[in-house]
Amino acid sequence: MRRFYLRKAIILLFVIHVAEKSAFSQDVKDNPFPTPNTVIGAKPDPKKQKEKEEKIRFIIKNDTKNTLAGNPCFEEATRKMGFQYIAIPKGQAQNKNEFSRFWHNLGVQTALFFKNGPFWKSKVNKKLDECKYGSGDFVG
Repeated sequence: MRRFYLRKAIILLFVIHVAEKSAFSQDVKDNPFPTPNTVIGAKPDPKKQKEKEEKIRFIIKNDTKNTLAGNPCFEEATRKMGFQYIAIPKGQAQNKNEFSRFWHNLGVQTALFFKNGPFWKSKVNKKLDECKYGSGDFVG
């Protein structure tokens, strides 16, 4: 009789041990969606939790021609592509001479070429026409 209870106690302890081990020692490989709340001892990774910030580049222009300044449709479209037009008159601090403006804009356009493809300028012009005629904004 004692052996019977001893066997039951050993089996019960073994089952409790296995259940405890599987419940509290989850591995990242076992869990398809590991988060700090589902994996014990896991620490949050701030790099993974932080949203990636998109860097907006500026193309400097002397006037507002073909920029639709203030048009939310066109500004949102250019921001999605990663740039924004900025009008700075000649002689201002950021637009001292044509040489520096040219090299700045060339760098931005090169980055846009690799980000949005070789025909990014035609996409911008198409969106310019859509926003211009869609909102009736023919001024900028």
